[in-house]
Amino acid sequence: MQITIIGTGLIGCSLGMALKKQGHHITGADSNPDNLEKALFRGGIDEAEELTEALKNAQLVVLCVPVDIVKELMVEVLNDMPDNAVLMDMGSTKEDICAVADAHPRRAGFVAAHPMAGVEHSGPLAAHVDLFLHARVIVCDAQKSGTNALNTVLGILQELKMKVIFMDAREHDRQLALVSHLPQFIAYALSALEDFGDPTNKEWVELGGGGLQSSIRLGKSDAGMWMPIFQQNKGNILKYIDRYMQKLQEMKYLVETRDEKQLLELIRSSNRNYEKLNYRNNNPKTVVPDKEATRLFYS
Repeated sequence: MQITIIGTGLIGCSLGMALKKQGHHITGADSNPDNLEKALFRGGIDEAEELTEALKNAQLVVLCVPVDIVKELMVEVLNDMPDNAVLMDMGSTKEDICAVADAHPRRAGFVAAHPMAGVEHSGPLAAHVDLFLHARVIVCDAQKSGTNALNTVLGILQELKMKVIFMDAREHDRQLALVSHLPQFIAYALSALEDFGDPTNKEWVELGGGGLQSSIRLGKSDAGMWMPIFQQNKGNILKYIDRYMQKLQEMKYLVETRDEKQLLELIRSSNRNYEKLNYRNNNPKTVVPDKEATRLFYS
């Protein structure tokens, strides 16, 4: 298949590497020529073209750019891509993006997807051919996509051996605010503590163990990608920030009042929730979907 990837950073280059491995021909387009050069070097694309040329023969177009740029580009791409081509985005927010697609006459040719895969590093040099292997991917508002578009995208996701979850776009943004966007926000806040930059505390570089490193790992993530996510999903994120701050205040109060019994119960509830959240310890089973429920498709 002739696939055009717009945006050849970490996600786009990793996707190209994986799809080239499956025998697809990948054309890359990017406003940053340095990214294109590095993506060619890494083997994430076969060729680099300007956007107009990159769209001409595309059967599948994938937007791997920040979510604000997705909204800017998707109308142009839907207008200019070949008649039978399919457009897929890989953004981390979906409600605003799907609203733009819903207003376009070629909505049936669009599939909204969000791969739950990534690392704290950015750019094509951080790309990895197996970044998406066995990862979850959320497909939103699938009922609005045409049969050809949906089958094309699901076929690609199956080749990547990804585990597909179907969701409503609004519900996607609500849930991702808690499980993805809030942890990123917290990592930035923790990493930004002035104490870590205090030159008199330079020994903290050596003292910070695995707990600190795992907590601040996401603090390295590219601000250019995350700033638009925080803005597009602001309402949901602010709600969960408030809940998180309330929980911190509750724990602070229990420590201050030496209420060890209540603090112990809170920590034990944290332990129980961790077991539920740590999907690597779980064995999810395929379920038969219905029209009302979240649907799971396992490749």
